[in-house]
Amino acid sequence: MYDQVASNKRRSAILVAAFVLVVFATAWAFNLLIGGGVVGLGVAFVIAGGIAFASYWKSDAVALAMSHARPADPDTYARLHNLIEGLCIAAGLPKPRVYVVDDDAPNAFATGRDPKHAAVAVTTGLLDKLNRIELEGVLAHELSHVKNYDILVSTLAVTMVGLVALLSDFGMRFLWWGGPRHRNDQREGGGGPAAAMAIVGFAFLLLAPLAAKLMQFAVSRRREELADVTGVSFTRYPPGLASALEKLRDDTTVVHSGSRATAHLWIESPVARADSEGKLAWLGRLFDTHPPLEERIQALREL
Repeated sequence: MYDQVASNKRRSAILVAAFVLVVFATAWAFNLLIGGGVVGLGVAFVIAGGIAFASYWKSDAVALAMSHARPADPDTYARLHNLIEGLCIAAGLPKPRVYVVDDDAPNAFATGRDPKHAAVAVTTGLLDKLNRIELEGVLAHELSHVKNYDILVSTLAVTMVGLVALLSDFGMRFLWWGGPRHRNDQREGGGGPAAAMAIVGFAFLLLAPLAAKLMQFAVSRRREELADVTGVSFTRYPPGLASALEKLRDDTTVVHSGSRATAHLWIESPVARADSEGKLAWLGRLFDTHPPLEERIQALREL
């Protein structure tokens, strides 16, 4: 398990670097498309670099705000705080900030850039529907994401995937409405290296959101299974988390504030995947960021 954790940290560093490169490449392609030249390229890189830097510091705040999470009062949610404090002692972690999401669907997620700047959020549905042992298993799972440094790359993915999609969408709209590239090409007689480069930029902007989405998939699927095992090492009781996942599997409610941008953060995908859960369930299945709950439950049963 320790080898897997070390490998996970190396992959996290590679994924963070890949996200930053995709953002810069998207900015480069956007500049090619609008014909901004060297000055435009410099401006695009400065903006992309600034957003990437801001994402590192503020992505957790964005994820919490998107999920409508609010700080969990220590008196009102004493059991939640007590469980997290006990697990942090067992895991050798500083206590993260604790949040609650007012939602009937049982779910939870962790976010932040490192263990010293982490946050754990749970829904009120999770607190209501799980007993103490099951809740402890879920919280241990989330704290294992903190311990394994999954939270950095997962949280950065929220803003960086959105940024790539935004740049791509804006570039497509700019081209559709006739940007300066068309007018410049007409004055210059059309064609030439500039037109070829614009086509390259257009092609990349088309593919960039797909590349960012594929990296988002790489963030979570394997990490969820590793977090299950690491979390069990904190509680020493695999049936607790297995029972919790069974309840999540059987529950048909979905998180109202959940979205595909933050889906990879949660212990279970918060978007509709079964036809009984919503009309867009097919889309949730197409972009599913989590391994099947049944596989995770079976793996826990075998421990």
